[in-house]
Amino acid sequence: MAPLEINVTGAGTTYRPAERSVLILLAKSKPFPTAQGADSAVASIINSLCDAIAPYCPHDIATASKNENTGIAHYSFTTFETSSGHSRSHDTSTGLAFSKSSKYETTFTASMEMSIEFIDFALLARIATQVRSMESVAIKSHTWTLTPSTQIEVQSQARKDAAKNAILKARNYAEAFAALDEDEAIRKVRAILIKEVEPYKMFKKAKLHFGKVKNETTQKSEWDYEPLDIGVEVKVDGKFVVDL
Repeated sequence: MAPLEINVTGAGTTYRPAERSVLILLAKSKPFPTAQGADSAVASIINSLCDAIAPYCPHDIATASKNENTGIAHYSFTTFETSSGHSRSHDTSTGLAFSKSSKYETTFTASMEMSIEFIDFALLARIATQVRSMESVAIKSHTWTLTPSTQIEVQSQARKDAAKNAILKARNYAEAFAALDEDEAIRKVRAILIKEVEPYKMFKKAKLHFGKVKNETTQKSEWDYEPLDIGVEVKVDGKFVVDL
């Protein structure tokens, strides 16, 4: 009798608490009559941001690798972007912005993005709160992530879970279609082809809360930046045969 062939897809998902948080800030100047003025304004804003986070940053790569308690892992910038536009000047005689005698003036604005990777999430909340009070800085985006070593660990575990899931499915089908008991399925079902389904899927999920500690109070900024769990899903196609 020809061996029974079983084709299944196994799936495995592994979660870990976020270890890093990336905050991207957008610094943008007000309109200036010259591009140089706009660029100088943004440079001043960026310098203020650097001064605010400097006490929490490692001095160099070697320091960052040795000091796991550093509040900020690193930060980076995009290049300056300067744009021009036209605005209507006020009529000095009437004070109106849209009178017939008012003229169009060329103005310049500049912007720059700053990406900060946080290790300390309480520090993230404090810095973000400060940024919200700054007139020329906005929070563009905020994401949670894992360290590279943890990402490798999570992917490895997800692959193992996907493989176990595929094997379990194949044995279940063997028990049903080949009338085997559980021990027989373990002995007689074997894999002959494995194919990983790519790409891996990344997931983020909020932490679940069950009740609240008595007398505990939480500031709004802390709620905004509560870490998420990061998950990786791996799928694998497996071809199995049952030796009858």
